[in-house]
Amino acid sequence: MAGYAPNFLGNGITLPVPKSTPSLAGDVLHSPLLEDDIFADYINYSIITHSVRRSPIIACINIDQNLYKSVARSRRWNIDTRIGADFQLDNDYYRRNPWDRGHLARRASVAWGQTKREAKRASDETFYYSNATLQHENFNQDEWLALENWVFDLNLDSNGKITVFTGPIYGDFPRTITPEGREPALIPSAFFKVVCFINKNTNELDVRAFLMFQDEAALADKKGHKMFNFQAYQVTITEIERLTSLEFDDEIYERNPLFFNENIEKQKQLNIAQFPERIEVDEPEEMIALNQPRDSIADDEVPVFIAAAMVNSLGNEQESEWVSIINLDSKPVNLEGWTLSDTKHEPLQLNLILNEQQRILQPGEAVRIQPLNPVVLSNAGGVISLYDKPQPNQPKGRRIDRVHYTGKDAQQQDSPMIFLNHSR
Repeated sequence: MAGYAPNFLGNGITLPVPKSTPSLAGDVLHSPLLEDDIFADYINYSIITHSVRRSPIIACINIDQNLYKSVARSRRWNIDTRIGADFQLDNDYYRRNPWDRGHLARRASVAWGQTKREAKRASDETFYYSNATLQHENFNQDEWLALENWVFDLNLDSNGKITVFTGPIYGDFPRTITPEGREPALIPSAFFKVVCFINKNTNELDVRAFLMFQDEAALADKKGHKMFNFQAYQVTITEIERLTSLEFDDEIYERNPLFFNENIEKQKQLNIAQFPERIEVDEPEEMIALNQPRDSIADDEVPVFIAAAMVNSLGNEQESEWVSIINLDSKPVNLEGWTLSDTKHEPLQLNLILNEQQRILQPGEAVRIQPLNPVVLSNAGGVISLYDKPQPNQPKGRRIDRVHYTGKDAQQQDSPMIFLNHSR
């Protein structure tokens, strides 16, 4: 089987598989049946397995968008006999519970080849338990899928070729699942994805790195037994390395646009708020590119919130959608020059909607913004952000609040969505 190709991107770029640090090396599964004793090679991707957790450490994937083929989905999952049944979580761990068999190497992304037959074989080879991880059904079918779709449809690359490294993270206090008569298995607290491609504008290597939590609190303490966050962040390579005990190639580290260690020059130049950087991303437009200035964040400074939104309304949605903003400060707030954004379209100038009296938002007072044009609240999910008045050094203004909702959140028609628990 072909497996992962380090020089797949071309242009003289070679991206080796991340190395295991000493703390992880002893847990890597070794077998003479595997390539170089550790790699389970499949068509267009390779897996390294954790012998204790019985799950993949990392999937290394080559994607050629030029050769995508639409092929039928297999319905049968198999044990990879090269790895052995003792080192894979079979269907007992996914049956009659909310945990999906989450593909690390996504079927649609590796279903490519010169012919449809080749693509179908590649697709079928994603259905091994060695490629599956315990992903909550709400996470696997919504937020994680959105990130997978961004990779599948990536349009920043110059040649249609993408290399992806992805895998689970368990944190200090992961959950467990114990099927009847079976050994307990750890449930990942989060997943990482590192996406590499040749940028079409610079013709150089470009990198985006992500963490997506399916239980953020479990990474930090023991209080997360009922909390699911499902938030995606663009992050530094160093943060992923520290959470996984993997070590990525220096070139990937250098081409990632975010900073882990303090850098005063870049902090001033790019408006970096804190180190290490971790940026919320729920839409492609929120991702940070190399040397791109960051938003100014004032969420913790100004107690004005996006309180509610009518997303899936009856009738003409352009006219009946609305967003409610509330002032929870002890003093009035002037909304003069403020804007509302959905990240995809031109922001809405609140001056066009609110009269002079409405722009002075009194303590405890809320105001409804309607109509929202040019802002559009997609029923498939989206982001709503609120910015204050632009300044010479902050042309967008400071971000005062940001909320995210999913397609599942928006399913109920003509019912306002309340944002009471979003993080600040």
